Amino acid sequence: MTFSAILKQFCKVGKAKFFAYPALLILISGFAHAQAISLTDDTGQTLQFAQPVQRIVSLSPAITENLFAIGLGERIVGVSSYSNYPAQAKQIPIVSDHQSIDLEAILKLKPDVVVAWHGGQSPAQLRILQQLNIPIFYQEINTLADIPTSLMRLSQMAGNQSIAAPIIANAYARIPLIAQAPKPILPAFYQVWNQPLMTLNRDSWVSDALTRCGAQNIFADLPISAPTVNIEDVLKRNPALIITATAHAQPDPTLDMWRNWHDVSALKHQGLLFVDADLINRATLRTLIESEHLCTQIAQVRARMN
Repeated sequence: MTFSAILKQFCKVGKAKFFAYPALLILISGFAHAQAISLTDDTGQTLQFAQPVQRIVSLSPAITENLFAIGLGERIVGVSSYSNYPAQAKQIPIVSDHQSIDLEAILKLKPDVVVAWHGGQSPAQLRILQQLNIPIFYQEINTLADIPTSLMRLSQMAGNQSIAAPIIANAYARIPLIAQAPKPILPAFYQVWNQPLMTLNRDSWVSDALTRCGAQNIFADLPISAPTVNIEDVLKRNPALIITATAHAQPDPTLDMWRNWHDVSALKHQGLLFVDADLINRATLRTLIESEHLCTQIAQVRARMN
């Protein structure tokens, strides 16, 4: 059984049963002894390494945080701008931002691998790195369960599964099971931005979190990942929850415009909610913690509706 197959087995069992499989953790840890490494990244691309990677460049704050979370912080030699968690990440040289990659700086760092967010950087610049024989591991996360799965692949690439295995196992155990989502299901609008008014479709870990909390993204059906919508569309779908991400989950004026529409269900039941932007917008282990906070807030709204 492959490392990936073992962790997929974790996804199929409930939390109580999950901890009844200590042998699986032993099997996961056992993969750390392999030297030559062949694996697929989150996009299905196959990567091959003669030995575990030692020098890693991270091209997003979430990737940086994930690498630190599984004990690989000391192997990171370059990061993207805004890589500010944990605090040690601020000491690592910055080699990219949301617009471009400093190819010369990366080449000087001589990384064994560059870990990039799929769709988050210039494809042309990444192709140049690949042409220079620098492997690119693409991270792509669409659901909460994808977070520990991606961490598993990163740990496999670095050969530190014995350290990462219990962290990954605990992460799976924290994810609410869709089958156990509370009822009734509440329609929810997730506001990414207010001018223009933007949201997310179903292909997002935020939408997945809503589902697991017993809510339904009212724009899950739209074909674009981050579509622009209008106020009339939102009012027509009458959400019981209107949610946005802010600094430290503190209320700010971004949701104030909805207070003009007294007939919206979210206004009637105090359903204007705030989540922490750094925690929910970066797909990391802390996202699982913030998802629990989101579930608690949604449960409180549901209780007020009864």
